[in-house]
Amino acid sequence: MSRQITPPQSQSRSLAIGSTDTPMSKKQSGFESHSSTPLTRDQRLKNMASEISKYVVGPMPVSEFLNKFLRPETAPNEQKSKTPVPNDTIKGIQTYISSNSGNRYQALVNALQPICSNFEFRDTNRERVKTFQGYRIAPDVCVFNRGSDDVDITQAEIMMELKSDKTDDPFADESKVSFVKESIAGRETLGQTTVYAAAHQASQFRTHAFSVLVFPTHARLLRWDRSGVIVTKALPIISEEFVEFFQLYDEATPSMRGIDTSVSIPSPENASNARMSLGIGPNISLVQLSLGSPLNEAFIVSREEYMNNAYSPLGRSTRTFIAYSTSRQYNVFLKDSWRLDSQTPEHEIYAKLHAKNVPHLPTVLAGSDIFNQTTLTQDVLGENPTWIKVQPKPLRKHRHYRLILKEIATPLSSFSSTKILISVVHDAIKAHRAAYFNAGILHRDISSGNIMIYNNGGLLIDWDLSKSTEDKSARESERTGTWQFISCRLLKDPTAAQGLTDDVESFIHVLTWVSFRYAKHNSPDEAVLVFLTSVFDYAWTGKDGLTKGGNNKTNYLSSPSQLKETEFENPFLKTLLTKITNTISFRYRAEPSLEDADDDEATLNRLLNAHQKRLKRLEDSEWIVSEFASALNSPDWPVDDEARKYGNTHPSRLTTHTSGSLKRKSSEDAGGKGKKTRALTSR
Repeated sequence: MSRQITPPQSQSRSLAIGSTDTPMSKKQSGFESHSSTPLTRDQRLKNMASEISKYVVGPMPVSEFLNKFLRPETAPNEQKSKTPVPNDTIKGIQTYISSNSGNRYQALVNALQPICSNFEFRDTNRERVKTFQGYRIAPDVCVFNRGSDDVDITQAEIMMELKSDKTDDPFADESKVSFVKESIAGRETLGQTTVYAAAHQASQFRTHAFSVLVFPTHARLLRWDRSGVIVTKALPIISEEFVEFFQLYDEATPSMRGIDTSVSIPSPENASNARMSLGIGPNISLVQLSLGSPLNEAFIVSREEYMNNAYSPLGRSTRTFIAYSTSRQYNVFLKDSWRLDSQTPEHEIYAKLHAKNVPHLPTVLAGSDIFNQTTLTQDVLGENPTWIKVQPKPLRKHRHYRLILKEIATPLSSFSSTKILISVVHDAIKAHRAAYFNAGILHRDISSGNIMIYNNGGLLIDWDLSKSTEDKSARESERTGTWQFISCRLLKDPTAAQGLTDDVESFIHVLTWVSFRYAKHNSPDEAVLVFLTSVFDYAWTGKDGLTKGGNNKTNYLSSPSQLKETEFENPFLKTLLTKITNTISFRYRAEPSLEDADDDEATLNRLLNAHQKRLKRLEDSEWIVSEFASALNSPDWPVDDEARKYGNTHPSRLTTHTSGSLKRKSSEDAGGKGKKTRALTSR
């Protein structure tokens, strides 16, 4: 039974939801997950350094850092008498400072170990702690719980990176221009430690994490959360404060250390039930996630699913699980994220959508903020401390959140036939249209990952970045999305207000991207790779500091040569792609001129009228709903053209260098002993 959908009331509402909007931001998390070409080591570090530099708060006095983050909450202002640095520690640090051999890391480990009774330091320089995002994570020294068997990133408490030259320090305490240095060496260190922080938080359930940068004679303490990173002033490594950091960490509560206290080990009975329901063997560890008070619901997930596609330590850091509900005694879909505190919780958005009978949405079972777990970096910046000489950009508060959905759907890329693919995207477009016109909500994050297959139909999920059509203000200092699917207009002008037609265009980019990547056709993998990279990954940074794109994508819409040259196994798919690509391209076509009309005024008027009608048609998404419906009504659709395994166009198989290290070969290891693995690619 069809639902009545109210037509658009005005051009302004249809084209854009507000006269002002949040600037579009290109984040690693919204780009790299769908990039067709994996980044080289240098590109990865450069991008991470560039991204994190806008979220660095420092230089914070060390005493203030220790008091705020590691002293017991019962005595936050207690000035604990400083423990003199033990002689053995001084000697060990001096050995570290004077040594140029591969044993220098162990010298620092030996010097610091007596400070902690609950944790142990390990030289992880030669042991690759974990492969993360195709890179071997190898901090020089890691701190683990005492008695830990494995050198495993999922167990690491603190990561320490040791540098042999003071110029490797990415920060400048006395600079009035920028706390973050622009030097190549400094940027590399910053990018490297940022990737480590991303891996640290992605591989565990954490609210925040600490890391330490050590240089020949000084060090810096860092505290990371999803809002930013706080960095201390440089402190001597032979100092009471350096020792005190590890002493306080050794005595700190789990929550102070950044451990998510809503995670626990399930009871034997619940674990047994979960293994049976989830189909998990006895050798895989399980953890139990709580929704917190007042719901107190518990969900069990596999520990093996920890390592997720978190390309940055910042932002929502969304990860999803198939989870066993201990109260319902069946499997559910669990979304764990750090939502923006200023935005409406996603389960409340779903409630509004369901109240307006928006179709093709998942069923919400529960949603809750987790205890009082929020980011703190923005609060430190908001206090306007005098020690900040260069004010960074405004930071956003994030709140830990979990959402439970009934339906366990599958990715769009797993379609069993292209007719299912078209049906699923069609359902998502219908959900999007009903949400916009009936509930007054614009999704704003259309991507291949947010359109899911369920019972051969489609579900449109991830509404946490949606916005009311009545809201004319910019919600945040920036907005993000999946770069490959953002409209050409928004890529070219990141400050433009996002509207209905931008989202509709994103659906077209999704279908194009998925079709070339997964549907069966005659184009060689190499040609597809070039096409996807040049059209969908294209980006550049303007003089205003904003990352932009869309030029190649616009050219493709106007002249889709790759589509014309490609023969799909299912001809109906190509026909649909051709029609919708041609229709949306009129957004970017210039108005007909007198020259186009051969200097004939009457002809020009006809051309202008036709052009305006095409633009007017784009103001309502009914046109694309109809095009999909017409395509699906075509006879003789193939039923067995399932998604292909696409060889060289898979991100993890594009090249052979994805298991390289994030470290360079260090100068002190040039002799061969203790030699580090070289960077990912030749330069």
